[in-house]
Amino acid sequence: MRSLSTPRARLHRGFWAAFAIVLALLGARPSQAEDLALADVVRLALANNERSRIAELSHESAEAAVARARAGFLPVLNLGANETLRPGAVEQNGRLVARSNAAAATLTVNQPLLVVTAFPLYAAAKHSEQAARYDETNERRQLCFDASRAFFGLIAQQRVLTAAQHRLERAEATLSDTRARAEAQLVSVNDVTRAQVDRASAAQSVASAQGALEQARVSLAYVINAEVEGSARLPDQELTNFQLDMAPLSNVALATRPDLAASREAASAAAASADEPGLRFIPTLTASAQGRTADQTVVGDRYIDTTLTLNLSWSIWDAGVRAADARSRSAAATSATLEVQALRRRIGADVAAAIAELTAARASLAAAKEGLDAANRNAEETTVLYRQGLAKAIELVDSNLSRFDAEIALAAAQLSVRQAELDLRAAMGLFPIDGIQ
Repeated sequence: MRSLSTPRARLHRGFWAAFAIVLALLGARPSQAEDLALADVVRLALANNERSRIAELSHESAEAAVARARAGFLPVLNLGANETLRPGAVEQNGRLVARSNAAAATLTVNQPLLVVTAFPLYAAAKHSEQAARYDETNERRQLCFDASRAFFGLIAQQRVLTAAQHRLERAEATLSDTRARAEAQLVSVNDVTRAQVDRASAAQSVASAQGALEQARVSLAYVINAEVEGSARLPDQELTNFQLDMAPLSNVALATRPDLAASREAASAAAASADEPGLRFIPTLTASAQGRTADQTVVGDRYIDTTLTLNLSWSIWDAGVRAADARSRSAAATSATLEVQALRRRIGADVAAAIAELTAARASLAAAKEGLDAANRNAEETTVLYRQGLAKAIELVDSNLSRFDAEIALAAAQLSVRQAELDLRAAMGLFPIDGIQ
């Protein structure tokens, strides 16, 4: 017998050991891919989805509008220069009046001194920038909830597929057992046919569940803008670890909801903008300083000339534009205020509806657990009775189908609780997960 201690044997043994390690590492990858948690999905959505960047750019645009409104208080500096060419020099009485070329430069500074209309416009721009900031937060928040709902939808379809596969396994086992009993002439051929029908229905359920699972995977991949590999894992902890008390939760929602804060800022911006038309009747005062220089005399024998000008402008009558703008902006401000009031009432209704939804979902989950326990006992008892010849094949098929329906109902109830928790957090103005914004 050949000894295993030879160099060739040791090399052979080392090769297979290395090969086993590689297989182990490759086999570990799917387990890592299966750990798709809710926090991972939310982070991917915030990092990859275009909606997050679009919301950020909208806020940047509002910041630029504030800088533009601030320009109404700051000086404007203009520099101009020119070079003039003539066919020839101009002389008069033997004296050079104008050369064939002339260069000149002008520096002008315009400074608003009293432009009262700039104040409400600047205030409106700042409120609009704050509204855009809250809108950005709210858009990111909604994106997180869309990703979370798609994530829970994937989990739901995973569980439906698992239940369908269990049903198919039980149907195949029942069909095999029924065939054996039919060959032993313990049951009729009709029982085999019935088992075959149940097995075909179970296979159809598996195919349908696989298709739905792929659709859910595509939906989640679209939201997070990344490939979804492996399976999703349902969070172990509750998403709402607080008491379902209407008054405190409503107060939190009113203080936290970014869409309400954005609506308030938008109303303030509309109110400030509505003040501007009435201030147009006040005269405006500006100062202008100018310095000119040229390569030939500008004034008298001087090559540099400076001036300082004060400008007073008073728009006494503007053909009714001021009054029309005042009515329009006043209506817009009133409308924005009413929208804030409506949103406050909507938030209270959202919180109340979310509390009712979560309460009902928890009760439904408890009932679904009881239903699954009863369905499992019924299936086991019916199987025993069928093997003893005390139950018919149709009763066995019905018990297995009832157990499948109970498994689906339990999975749906568990996901309904998570969805209700998401809805409550959304109504309160929170993100799906604490610490991720």
